Amino acid sequence: MENIVEDLVALRLDPGTVRDTDPFHGLVVAAEGVTNMEAARLREATEILEAIAPSALAPEYRTTREAVLSWARGDLVSAREMLASGLRDSGGEHALLTGFLAHMADFSLGDNEGLLETGLALVELRSTMARRAAGLSDGLFAFALEECGHYAAAISSAERAMSINHDDVYALHAKVHVLQRLREFEAAKESISRYSNGWGETEPMRIHMWWHFAIGLLGEGELDEALRCYQLEVRRKTRAGAREDLDAVALLWRLEMLGGPELSEMLVPHWLTLAEAWAAYAADPNYIFNDLHAAMAFAKAEDHRRFDRIVTSCRARESSEFFHSVCRPLFDGIAAFAQRDYATSAREMSFALERQQLGIGGSKVQQKIFHWTRDAADAHLRGSNPRDLLSSHTHARTNGVMDNDSEDHRPHGRAGSGAARLSGVGIADS
Repeated sequence: MENIVEDLVALRLDPGTVRDTDPFHGLVVAAEGVTNMEAARLREATEILEAIAPSALAPEYRTTREAVLSWARGDLVSAREMLASGLRDSGGEHALLTGFLAHMADFSLGDNEGLLETGLALVELRSTMARRAAGLSDGLFAFALEECGHYAAAISSAERAMSINHDDVYALHAKVHVLQRLREFEAAKESISRYSNGWGETEPMRIHMWWHFAIGLLGEGELDEALRCYQLEVRRKTRAGAREDLDAVALLWRLEMLGGPELSEMLVPHWLTLAEAWAAYAADPNYIFNDLHAAMAFAKAEDHRRFDRIVTSCRARESSEFFHSVCRPLFDGIAAFAQRDYATSAREMSFALERQQLGIGGSKVQQKIFHWTRDAADAHLRGSNPRDLLSSHTHARTNGVMDNDSEDHRPHGRAGSGAARLSGVGIADS
């Protein structure tokens, strides 16, 4: 029996197992491509899907093809709605593929309630799936629970997933997120260190998990060790693409905020190298979360031309309301912080962060970078040390309680629906 969908969801899709002449295989490859949220991969997915006649696929996968094609062409919202609708009447392998894609769409849209709804729908379909697929669904659900602040249930779901698939790195990732949001940094580092597969170059999410390890070091005030982790692991790229450069920027920017002038001077060569790496994507921006991190690299490298190109492209791509209320203030806050104009940075960042839902994608841990930037700017204005941020960014330890940054981040018309159904699958928080 083929397990190409399970391999995709486990982030272990082997190109060697893909048959170019098989329309279903083409659909799976395109699905993997769109989840990367990079323009080149979206174009490649479009070409693959346009070459596949709908009649060449089983009926239940034709809507999936249409959804992935909409995603590839830039309409992620419509794609997500098609996937969510298709998941309700799904089962087995099709449910796993559809649920995974809906989950990744929710994540890219920054829709936490959508993540929870998708996760609930998936776990309710576990009985229709093979054992490995059911475990992978638990891993996806664990991350959704974590993002919505249901920490005890998230840990339970992640551990159940890893009891079925010991190498489920996405489930481990969800568990680490919970531990870090509860400021259990040592436990998070131990979980990463004990991962059964180790962290060889081919391991999925290797760079991102080292990023989490470094975040734990920052949480313990170990800035020198975090920089060492950056140099030895986070910048040891194994594949082309913006994701690994994004993690590098996200760590370096945090070091920049928490360190003093001496550390900042040490980081200059790293910023120049990162800006050069991001230059490969600057002419082809596609996704606001990536764009904002590219802007950080260009701002620190004082590459104003590429910074402006990112902003201009974003303005042309995004809606006017979203650009002016979220994108532009964040870009301006980044530029001002890099120029040590802390008053402007704090003001602009606060303007964007007033929204209940940023809608920029990324996890809550990743989005903290913008809150940290605003608070670091405030700290500079008060003449205090931004390292005090480590003690001020605490999270509620009460199981099932959302922290201030994740509270009520739900689109209109869906409030509470996911939380109300938690008890229905037997994993409500106590």
